[in-house]
Amino acid sequence: MRFYTLDTEFTFGKYEGKTMKEILEIQPTYLDWCAINLDHFYISDEIIAEIKVIKPDFTITEEGKQKLADKYSTWENEQQGDDYDDYDDYSPSYEKYGGAYGYDDDTIDNAFEGDPENYWNID
Repeated sequence: MRFYTLDTEFTFGKYEGKTMKEILEIQPTYLDWCAINLDHFYISDEIIAEIKVIKPDFTITEEGKQKLADKYSTWENEQQGDDYDDYDDYSPSYEKYGGAYGYDDDTIDNAFEGDPENYWNID
């Protein structure tokens, strides 16, 4: 998902090369269409407030608001999941080297090149 601002230049569609601010002057309803139809398109409430300063009659339809909320929720869940994904399947093994010097097998294989005696060379 991409967070669009007034200065974001569109890299797709009929307004490719134009900023969101320029599109707002040409066809403001296109932004609502993007919110509803494009998974990567997201504008925050703060940006919508900035838009309304420039164009007070600008509106996002209820469908557009719901789509934006759904996209943000999905993005937020993915961000939280990324924090823990690296640890989900990891359980250290001490079978190969018996926990030599307090290190697990993966650490000895990767950092000490498979030789527990290389522990002294850690910076």
